[in-house]
Amino acid sequence: MQKIFNYLIIALLLVTTASSCKKWLDVTPGNQVRAEDQFTSEAGFRDALMGIYISMTDKGAYAKNISWGALDFLAQPYRRAGSTSGFFEMQVYQYNTPGAMEIVEAMWKGNYNSISNINSALDNLEKKKGVVHPISYSIIKGELLGLRAFLHFDLLRLYGRSNFAGRPELAGKPAIPYVTSFSKEVTPQLSYAKTFELMEKDINEAAALLKEDPIYKNNNHPESYYAEVNRTGFFDNRHLRMNYYAVKALQARVLLWQGSAAKMAEAATAANEVITGSAARLISADNPVKDVIMKSEFVFALNIDRFYDIINFSLQPILTDDGVYMFETNYHTVYELNNTVGLSDFRQLNWFTDMGTADKTWVLRKLYQNAGNTETRNMLPLMRISEMYYIMAEARMSTDLAESIELLNTVRRSRGIVQDIPSNADAQTVSGELTKEYQKDFVQEGQLFFYYKRRGFTSFFGLPANTTANDLIYMLPYPDSEQGSGNREQ
Repeated sequence: MQKIFNYLIIALLLVTTASSCKKWLDVTPGNQVRAEDQFTSEAGFRDALMGIYISMTDKGAYAKNISWGALDFLAQPYRRAGSTSGFFEMQVYQYNTPGAMEIVEAMWKGNYNSISNINSALDNLEKKKGVVHPISYSIIKGELLGLRAFLHFDLLRLYGRSNFAGRPELAGKPAIPYVTSFSKEVTPQLSYAKTFELMEKDINEAAALLKEDPIYKNNNHPESYYAEVNRTGFFDNRHLRMNYYAVKALQARVLLWQGSAAKMAEAATAANEVITGSAARLISADNPVKDVIMKSEFVFALNIDRFYDIINFSLQPILTDDGVYMFETNYHTVYELNNTVGLSDFRQLNWFTDMGTADKTWVLRKLYQNAGNTETRNMLPLMRISEMYYIMAEARMSTDLAESIELLNTVRRSRGIVQDIPSNADAQTVSGELTKEYQKDFVQEGQLFFYYKRRGFTSFFGLPANTTANDLIYMLPYPDSEQGSGNREQ
């Protein structure tokens, strides 16, 4: 059986910042000469960093599977995918069938490939530190460490167990391999507790380094500070990179997943820093049509070349096996159109198109790539500011329920909902409203399944009758090629 390292011997995609020309460079421990040639200048490190972002835009990773595609179908918001669709077997949780295993392996392989490139770049960054400007060194290293934690966390959320906060016995169980070096050696599995320690270490170091980030609110640098390192605009458009606030948003996610009272309090602090410090702002309810994808809310997004070729066919108002459709009854239930709450919610007003079919099906067009909209074309959100409000609301629920209610109402108002959650609502009601917000806000973004999994829901809206959600559903199996590698245990 292949070891995890076999996945990591890959080609590093380079993007020259001047011409956007793409080429491939082998980076393997057996081919260090070429790797060392790559990292002889700051331009080489910049190209390597951009190559990592591009590797994340593969269809097997975030451009399809770990966002609007397979992962979103697991949360059951949509009507059944057609039998020829790769999503079909995933949607019915038949993970060991050929179609599903292809997706399961693609997500595993894709993230670990990117992690391998990150570790190669980090290793060479320390060896060749002298060729990189000190400011660039801090920002590039901070991005690399933040990305390493981000990719590992999603692997843990995909292939790890559910309800970590409610199952203290999991702390000592083996988690996914956390790979921190570029080596032929098989990375041993560590406990969940130790894996979270490594993740938090990367996040904390990344946040410290990214205080040099131009986006960081409190860096207090003069305008000329970045003149030399940013002559080509390489450090512009920080919302499309693992910036300082994206690292803090990731920190909030990781802390919330662990779920102890102390971690929840820290999660609220991290989320609040993103809310108060980042440039991301909740969309204005006054004119949301101009920003259907909610670009103003992006904390971290990917720029996917020719994204329309990947996604648009599944979002057309014609029946296809891969189509992202919702039955009208489900659509009305999720967006509360059966009462007055959802009538003014811009999400339901702007994201759905009536298919005109006899079974009353609606197609979800939230991420439809409109050729005429150059401001948001090719963008896929991975973190948005609304999630930080939700994380803070959940974290404060047991200590300041009034604040939780106000945080949720703030998001609801920004979406056009005029009916507030009552100020005297109890915790159970507020928790239910939080779930509704995740269901409404994160369609096509892949976060809803993770929400159900983190909270250990045994049932959720859309789950087939007589089906209990447990680790058989929530925990994707390791790929066949990993099962016998290094005594892997899941």
